[in-house]
Amino acid sequence: MNQSRDADLSRSLRTDGGVLHALVLDDNRETRNWICETLQSTLPGAMISTASTCAEAVTALFHSDTRFDFALIDLDLPDGHGIDIIRAITRDLPETLPVVITIFEDDASLFDALAAGAMGYILKGVKAASLADQFRRIAAGEPPISPRIAQRMIAHFQAQAKALRPAEVPGQPDVALTQREQEVLRLLGKGFTGTDIAATLGITPNTCASHTKSIYRKLNISSRAEAALAASRRGLI
Repeated sequence: MNQSRDADLSRSLRTDGGVLHALVLDDNRETRNWICETLQSTLPGAMISTASTCAEAVTALFHSDTRFDFALIDLDLPDGHGIDIIRAITRDLPETLPVVITIFEDDASLFDALAAGAMGYILKGVKAASLADQFRRIAAGEPPISPRIAQRMIAHFQAQAKALRPAEVPGQPDVALTQREQEVLRLLGKGFTGTDIAATLGITPNTCASHTKSIYRKLNISSRAEAALAASRRGLI
């Protein structure tokens, strides 16, 4: 979301008792009327303007004397995309909060809208009471987010956080090694060569090499330096 609007979200839209002005942009007449009726019953006295196309929205927003407190914007419109309107509002009308109201709940629609500056994302198809709750949040200066959208956002950022976690640490101490492998790792950590290790433990060089290969595979390491670090982490040296 646009950080420049954070201050607007920390307070109600109107602190002076003034009339709220809202724009409803939706190309479906029945849906548009339903939104307006719910908005009017939830926020009595609010002045509501409507638009069914991007062109009508631009006229209302930029070529009229009305200062809109917020705009409820559908995404899929006959002459363009609601995200274009959101970008224009974010760029040129910092006093107006753009809020998406749509049937689309896919990640592309959601995050494209938020990146464009949307300050909320409401899904259609909910009961009037749920929609009214979201409108009250807008009036209180709180970001209106439908529950399913909130879940998608959480899942998205959890996946991002998981992807950013550091890779498995080489030489992790919880991987089980046999007693002989621990002995070999201890000597590797001390800088012994394969021949020295074989002589010290009374095993053949081939057996020593086999143990070393197994240690490297189990601990996800590939050098003597990593072997020394692994031995140190395990308290072998």
